[in-house]
Amino acid sequence: MRLVLHIFGTVIPACLIAALVVIVLADVIARNFLAMSILWAHEFAVILLSATVWFGLTGAAMSGQMFGISLFVDRLPPRAGQLARMIADLLVMLIAAAVIHAAWAQISTARFTKFLSLGWPKWIVAVLLAAGMALIILTRIIQLAGRVRGNQK
Repeated sequence: MRLVLHIFGTVIPACLIAALVVIVLADVIARNFLAMSILWAHEFAVILLSATVWFGLTGAAMSGQMFGISLFVDRLPPRAGQLARMIADLLVMLIAAAVIHAAWAQISTARFTKFLSLGWPKWIVAVLLAAGMALIILTRIIQLAGRVRGNQK
């Protein structure tokens, strides 16, 4: 499971950033040297950037870089620190679940809107957000289970 989270949290975002750079660079070159724009480049860049951010949050959560609670929790006695981390994990999971709910509402209401040049449905961005938040919840569950077993800080 950690391998899947690693792939979605670091490998895929890195590939998406590379694709984003190539597409934006191609559009800039086309505009400056050919006096024409790649019509779909902006909309595709928005989708790529959204996917990079939402999936990249998983990588940040896996490496403990997402939430700054450590600054305060590390100063607590060990037992209190562990309890504070568990509470923080539960709060993060609740917030991510609320974001998934909001993304689902956006998917339901934006079913018929499309990106103008791509022709793709705009709910794709909300699906990426929901998937990213689901991965955050999964990451937190794995880390919480590891802490309960005593394997992690």
